[in-house]
Amino acid sequence: MARSGILREFLNLKTGSTRRLQARELGRVKEGWRYFAERANELPKVGEMMNGWDRVVQFRLDGEDPFYLTFSGGAVTFSDGTHAKPDLTLKGDEDAFYKLMTGELDRIKAFMLGQFKFDGPLKDAVKFADIGDAVRKSAKFPP
Repeated sequence: MARSGILREFLNLKTGSTRRLQARELGRVKEGWRYFAERANELPKVGEMMNGWDRVVQFRLDGEDPFYLTFSGGAVTFSDGTHAKPDLTLKGDEDAFYKLMTGELDRIKAFMLGQFKFDGPLKDAVKFADIGDAVRKSAKFPP
């Protein structure tokens, strides 16, 4: 390979690494769930799914600052930080959660392979996943 080809390969690798780093710095999963909350509140079908399900879902992801979603009165709000008493806590790698969020990764397969864990009732984890699927299918998700 010519010297210019090696340099081009190196620059391509460096550029790719920089893009991945910038995506992590921006918190792509965090921003995706912020967008999720906005879209969920605009979709009547999703509002019906959220109605009566008053829960706090905490995210603790490797590579992301903590954040949580509060479901109350048929609506959802996004908050930075750690909630004192979440009902459901999701834990795992940022990349796995990004792929779950976009639908690239099947939630059952990912759980069985240990790509994420949760603390809280299974029924709440399933309900949250169903709400997420409804938003993803009804809106351009993620932005």
